[in-house]
Amino acid sequence: MAQEIMIDLETLDTDPSCVILTIGAVLFDPMGEGVTETIYLRPTIEEQTEKFNRTINDSTMKWWSTQSTKAQNEAMGDQDRVPFKDAMESLYKFCWNRKAFWSHGAPFDLVVMESAWRQLGMKFPWAYHTLRDTRTLFDITGVRLTDAKYTTKTTHNALEDAIHQVTVVQDAYKKLDARGVFNK
Repeated sequence: MAQEIMIDLETLDTDPSCVILTIGAVLFDPMGEGVTETIYLRPTIEEQTEKFNRTINDSTMKWWSTQSTKAQNEAMGDQDRVPFKDAMESLYKFCWNRKAFWSHGAPFDLVVMESAWRQLGMKFPWAYHTLRDTRTLFDITGVRLTDAKYTTKTTHNALEDAIHQVTVVQDAYKKLDARGVFNK
């Protein structure tokens, strides 16, 4: 049963107080196939810097300048932007009452979300013990996000990246299941 969430972000800094360009989140079952539901949010950028003092880092901006035009336009374009608080409330509702929350690397995406919710005076939709890190799982099982069979259409699209990460998590779970790790 799909009760876990994968979250991926595109941002303008590597600090937890960073400007969030896009948020991709997917509902999935790590023992299943594919995703059940998705949400893709594009919070307003200027509002984050002007009203909430969220940060932009010069080296991150330089990094973005080396990415494809398609990725830059998707991440930084003005189309379909929603107020920052509305985006965070929508993500909160999407995440509410789920079993576990994943990101590709424990110290970034979920920490950024917590920073944003804290800044907005909101609680987190998860408890600390429900947070999961794909990098640890991939290391244990020997799967690699960069394997050719996991290629994606666009790099640095938060929703596509989250779906991509789910596919690899599901393959890692299959490897663990084949090893008899899960009690049935």
